Amino acid sequence: MKLCLLILTCHHVIHYAKAALHEYTWTLKSRRPQKKDPTFSPDCYLDRPMLLVNDQFPGPAIEASVGDTVRVTLVNHSPTESVSLHFHGLTMLGQPYVDGTGSVSQCASGPLQTQVYEFVVTDAGTHYWHGHISMERGDGFQGPIVITDPSNEDENALSEMYDEEAVVFLQDWYRLDGNYRRTGLDTNPFIWIGNAQTFLINGGGILPSCLANPTDASCAEDCSLDNYIRTIEVEAGKTYRMRLISATELIGVNFAIQGHTMTVVEVEGTIVEPFEVESLDIMPAQRYSVLVTMDQVPDYYWATTAVRYRNAGPTGYINIKYSGATDANLTLSRPMPSHPIWNDTQPTIDLETQLVTKNVDEYDDSDVLTAEPTSIRRIIIVGTQAQDLTLGLLRWATNNVTNMMSDEPMVLSSYKAVHAQGATSWPDTEIPGHVRVSDKPPNVWDYTQPVQGSVGEYNGDRGLSYIPLIEGEVVEIVLQNARALNGAAEMHAWHLHGHNFYVVGRGFGTFDENTDVASYNLINPVRRDTATLLPLGWTAFRFKANNPGAWSFHCTMTAHALMG
Repeated sequence: MKLCLLILTCHHVIHYAKAALHEYTWTLKSRRPQKKDPTFSPDCYLDRPMLLVNDQFPGPAIEASVGDTVRVTLVNHSPTESVSLHFHGLTMLGQPYVDGTGSVSQCASGPLQTQVYEFVVTDAGTHYWHGHISMERGDGFQGPIVITDPSNEDENALSEMYDEEAVVFLQDWYRLDGNYRRTGLDTNPFIWIGNAQTFLINGGGILPSCLANPTDASCAEDCSLDNYIRTIEVEAGKTYRMRLISATELIGVNFAIQGHTMTVVEVEGTIVEPFEVESLDIMPAQRYSVLVTMDQVPDYYWATTAVRYRNAGPTGYINIKYSGATDANLTLSRPMPSHPIWNDTQPTIDLETQLVTKNVDEYDDSDVLTAEPTSIRRIIIVGTQAQDLTLGLLRWATNNVTNMMSDEPMVLSSYKAVHAQGATSWPDTEIPGHVRVSDKPPNVWDYTQPVQGSVGEYNGDRGLSYIPLIEGEVVEIVLQNARALNGAAEMHAWHLHGHNFYVVGRGFGTFDENTDVASYNLINPVRRDTATLLPLGWTAFRFKANNPGAWSFHCTMTAHALMG
């Protein structure tokens, strides 16, 4: 499920004092771990194609401060892969051409080509970068971004609450590479990608079949927990800011640390009122900062993940090792953290209900929370699965439109359309070859029931889909979940490029404009860029259309986005 938001107006120029330039040269290469050299294998499994930047996994970190300039030179040494580079969580305010989204803000960089991404950083917080063509990020083409803001009082106050930092990078990992899995999505009969076989934390994990039988020919000879599970070394008495980054492509997870509580302090760049949790749900593409005080007896403690909203999947492991702990081999027989069962929605609801923005009035877009109801443009988006009889493929659609990528970036095709002779003024401009998504679903039914049993076979449109916006308008998007064709009720996570938004409401069943708006939090809702949509639920968020350009808006589950 994917579409684009188009905002057309003049260019923004932003000025900062005392800015620094951070330059990175990244070489992207195809790698394949082998028996004679298993170096690149993250989980013992061999012969799995990978796409790595500078031979690092996860990829190298980008670190900068607000107002700094970042220049990334991406040298694509792959002989077969076309790529683009997206900086997830950075709004690129006034810089829409460096968002790194293929078919939207740029053409892909072809094999053996080089592209330079240069931009001014405007967004503090915990973010990450990744490839934005097909499934390339699931092959290792991604890494962390950490942005600080020394001029922000809340950021400075937070920095006084901890001693050190650590990134916790989460990723589901398949034995089959992205190109193979993508082919199955685009075939008839349809071949679903299934659940990942390994879960990686900071680039380390272990394939269960290799752990059970390390002498298997498909496994590295050095396969063991000690060799493949990563370690975060800590000191007793210190407090650590752990930046959790969910770089998963399909599954949400619950994260917990044995014997330790966590205090949530940041969500995707927003400082929130702190609160304690025993465990934390994090969905694909979401990020959190938690404070963890090392107040236990020096030893090593497991931090683990458990799959959420899918009935099977691998466990992730990372070792939290205290300084001075007695050296010992890692073993899964040691105590493990507790996690909720996979389909229990209450932990997610409890977490997200407690997420409230600290000092919300300091954000220059917070006036969307007090906007006159008649001035708010409410867009209700229903994501449905459909058997497209014309294409002969299983697809996803938003308001009856299946998104299909084009050869020309939307930012260019929309510019041409607006400036064409005799063109209708924006937002009524017709963009040839593109499909406008309506503000309301064309068919309404009980969304807890199967779609085709309610409204019949799919008869929607196909093409690069978009919603035109006008600069300055207040937009409220209501994401309405519905069942897949097999009757399954899935969780989705939606990411909006180029903007942050306020999650003002959520609920279950069919959203009712007449009654559900009364339940909104318009005082201090969390401000973020990736929203959770629970099974058979709805989620509402507001934002200001304040960043002209063409911006992708999509489900962060890669397979769902690729299917329309």
